[in-house]
Amino acid sequence: MARPRLVSDDAILDATRQVLAELGPVKLTLAAVGSRVGLAPPTLMQRFGSKRGLLLASAARSPLMVKLAAEEAAARNASPLATLRDFALSAVAHIKRREELGNGLGFVQLDVADPEFRQHALAHSAAIVDSCDTFYRAAVEVGELRADTDVPALARHTLVCFNGALQVWAVNGWGSLSEFLTEQLDLLIAPYLRSDGVPARSGLLSGHDGLQRDPQRAADGDRAES
Repeated sequence: MARPRLVSDDAILDATRQVLAELGPVKLTLAAVGSRVGLAPPTLMQRFGSKRGLLLASAARSPLMVKLAAEEAAARNASPLATLRDFALSAVAHIKRREELGNGLGFVQLDVADPEFRQHALAHSAAIVDSCDTFYRAAVEVGELRADTDVPALARHTLVCFNGALQVWAVNGWGSLSEFLTEQLDLLIAPYLRSDGVPARSGLLSGHDGLQRDPQRAADGDRAES
């Protein structure tokens, strides 16, 4: 009878994600991952076959993590646009230093050059777009967004905005990542907000639950900084 696994694959893949942020895919080693979960490299070899197998398992898991994050954000918010913001910001909440993000972006090289990694990258992107599409359709239904909003295009544009913001911030480090990403989402969605006002329950002007800052508070803050 096989011995029960004391450390789950999910725990190993969580550790892999942490090491990727710290070292990047090139410098990541089975020993570095194993030390996080108390397993020897040969044990990881038995589970995943190789370092490549471990990285592929991590990549394959990423679309599921996106869907889980979307469900958790939806459970925390009543407003669809607040849910979208929560969904986006929760994905980067653990990133404190530009170097962490730069190491994570090293995976892009694998996504471009390796067909197997690219397959998982496409599924990851599709999961983000599908989640955004769901949130935007709900926002149209409750009157947060204009009825003529091109939801599929906006969902795809949100993926572009999100990935672009991460890369720009990794180089420039303008403020905190959460603040920078929030600003980009504000600018992206602002043209689609209903011009005749939004339902009070949407919380769009709250500064915390919605996507758009209170204009007067923003102006006061800008004057204070100047």
